[in-house]
Amino acid sequence: MGWMSGSQSDEAESRPGRSESTSEDVLADKLLAVQRLLAKLNADSEVQIRLNLRFRAICPTLKMPCANTARGINRLDKLMADARLAQGGQGKEV
Repeated sequence: MGWMSGSQSDEAESRPGRSESTSEDVLADKLLAVQRLLAKLNADSEVQIRLNLRFRAICPTLKMPCANTARGINRLDKLMADARLAQGGQGKEV
């Protein structure tokens, strides 16, 4: 485990049998990445509002007992792609 940082190796050791990322870990990483992207987004205010509303609509659906993690990740990927498109100024409508 020499390639892992101290906190990562500690975390991996505290979860026996879970050396690879789980879908929940991927989902958490995506949520954080989208949140950071939206926070620094430099786009039209209407576009920012729409993207933030989409993000706020996705988050509670992921907490439901019947939540489909793969679908949530897919929705976050689409939102991130739209945010990057808006950041590039390639369109006003998102």
